[in-house]
Amino acid sequence: NKRVLYGLRILFFIIQNMKKKILIIEDDTDLQKIYKSYFEKAGLIVTIADNGLKWITKILENPPDIIMLDVLMPQMNGIEFLETIKNQSSIKIPTVVCSSLTKQWDIDNIYRLWADLFINKFEYKIQELVEKVTSYIK
Repeated sequence: NKRVLYGLRILFFIIQNMKKKILIIEDDTDLQKIYKSYFEKAGLIVTIADNGLKWITKILENPPDIIMLDVLMPQMNGIEFLETIKNQSSIKIPTVVCSSLTKQWDIDNIYRLWADLFINKFEYKIQELVEKVTSYIK
């Protein structure tokens, strides 16, 4: 029946929009696949990007509930991305930086740019990383 099918589509749309959304900005394609799999298992809608440049305007149109990003990326690195979105007064999205940086100066700079959390991506098992990131979703 067409009515039932239409009703199911609307219900599916509502349920999908109730799920929390994460934007993961990571240029390593292997990590993209791993992150996507684990965050989807955690019940999130996952969008993957290989750099932040093309997502600056899209964030305004369809903001995720949280952003997880790497620092060392082509075109627009994570620091530039953080500076750009945090200078937009209309963007108030929790941001987790997940990087291999280890120098304290780099980490302090990331927090200075209002990152909510810094995670060294090689110090945690993937499940621990997912738990830390999802704890920042409002």
